[in-house]
Amino acid sequence: MLPGEVKTDQQAFLQILGRLESEVGTILQLIPVGKSMGLFPNTAPLWSLVRMTFPIAESMGDLIYRNKSTARNLKCVLETEFEAVRSGYRGKAAILALLFRHSLMHADELRMLLTRGREIRWALSWSDRENHLKVTRAAPTVCGIRFDTTAFYEDLVAVCRKAVGRNWGGEVARRYNGWLALNLDKKKPPAKDAIGEIANLCGQGPA
Repeated sequence: MLPGEVKTDQQAFLQILGRLESEVGTILQLIPVGKSMGLFPNTAPLWSLVRMTFPIAESMGDLIYRNKSTARNLKCVLETEFEAVRSGYRGKAAILALLFRHSLMHADELRMLLTRGREIRWALSWSDRENHLKVTRAAPTVCGIRFDTTAFYEDLVAVCRKAVGRNWGGEVARRYNGWLALNLDKKKPPAKDAIGEIANLCGQGPA
């Protein structure tokens, strides 16, 4: 078996859950400790928390849904599985993906969303669960969505736990195991630079 390979759907979700709780959960627990030492005055490592949790949510979407687009799968898991554990995601799922996931995956700043004279602004928080996904209005065509990183982490854990208890017919394990190795020869176009570097590293000379 490859490192990380799973035999059941449940094992796949349990492995995700284990890393989520031991890594992101531990960091969340350390934030108050850091604050007591004078770190993160009046704030928290919000950008980092978003960067850690949204890719995991996207991975959950890719395991549960079969759309070719990972962005579409993220939207689906937010408006369905996340909505089932905390209301407020439905009707905002595509916005959340663009506002938070896409911005910090492709740039180093969160961005406002602009369309047809309307504007959506962002607001990140830590340990402010009661305002998670609350919509604010600064002007008739200017809205904001509050996003609490603690609440999102807890919702992600809840979604993962619920997924462990469902029957997926082996499909999740198949997809999960498919992540563990990437055959560069089958990529279109082939990853020629990486293939050449691998050949050199393995002592076979240039490809």
